[in-house]
Amino acid sequence: MKRVLLLLALATPMSSMAAQGFSAGVFLGAPMSGVTVSQDAIRLSFGIEETGVAVDGLWNLGDWLARPEFAPIYGYTGFQWVDDEHHEWGPRAGLGLAVPLGHGNVELYGEAGSTWYWQEDAAFKFEGSLGVRMYF
Repeated sequence: MKRVLLLLALATPMSSMAAQGFSAGVFLGAPMSGVTVSQDAIRLSFGIEETGVAVDGLWNLGDWLARPEFAPIYGYTGFQWVDDEHHEWGPRAGLGLAVPLGHGNVELYGEAGSTWYWQEDAAFKFEGSLGVRMYF
């Protein structure tokens, strides 16, 4: 399933409208792997292998700090739900790094952060993901 999603994302025709703010992609990570879509500064991530959903707000560190050299780095905060008997949902925050691939509208990204799960086994869990996304 992961291979199919990755191939579909890479086979989609490229658009020169990468700056419009809509993107879609695939990611592999912990605690879930799946697909992600975003519009401007809001992102939805859907776990396929491990069922889950995450909703995040995104902030570009270069814009936020008025330092263009930090443009590839972004922060995210939001909430995550994962179908797990001990760690189901909680707030999350982290940092990401996006690297464009070639001159098109595709980028490779990596993220790392923590989620504060609030169930019977309340704890902070370090989580991360790697993925590819395309802007339309």
